[in-house]
Amino acid sequence: MSKPSNTNAVFATPLYRVLTGANEINQAVKPFLLNKETDDFRNPDSPQATHKHLFESKFDLFHWADPEIESLKAVLYENLMRYIIDVNGIDPKDAERLSFKHESWFHITRKGAYFQPHTHPLASVSMVYCVDPGDQDLEDIESGALVFTDPRHNASMFLDPTNRNMGRTFSFHQVRLKLQANELVIFPSYLQHHVEPYAGDSPRITVAANFSFKFK
Repeated sequence: MSKPSNTNAVFATPLYRVLTGANEINQAVKPFLLNKETDDFRNPDSPQATHKHLFESKFDLFHWADPEIESLKAVLYENLMRYIIDVNGIDPKDAERLSFKHESWFHITRKGAYFQPHTHPLASVSMVYCVDPGDQDLEDIESGALVFTDPRHNASMFLDPTNRNMGRTFSFHQVRLKLQANELVIFPSYLQHHVEPYAGDSPRITVAANFSFKFK
């Protein structure tokens, strides 16, 4: 029998990742969002300079009453509650007492577009949901990848054989995700992330949101 480890994970960062199974919902959401790729729905004041091949909507997506968005929200909110219960270890009944504010939007990424490293101030929890990953080249590990950076900015200040290749729980190397259709990622809003330049020809479509909470 192996000896129990005396090493604990501290200052860990939760990263919730799940395939939601919302394929039928995506079939309705994809054309719906593509039809909204117009100046009427474009965000006129993006927090960062927007690449010309990246469409960013206004930050009110989850306020829309359209059935396509209502169906998607139900799936995303259910997983949001699972994340909150899991990382906080709270009773589901207490989670039901939470109310939240949010900002929510969608991106349509076309060839050459990217998103610069950023965090989401004034929020505690953020999410990215993939409606359509676009063209996926398995040999291109960078195209359209969602990349997370270790928030311990001095963790890699010195490298030697004892820390260069630590297991994922302790590692300071970036986490690089190639999202699949109907995949959802939820994470703390302080976690810096970016999207690598997209090399595909078909549009890459994602939905994102930030949340802050209080008890009712």
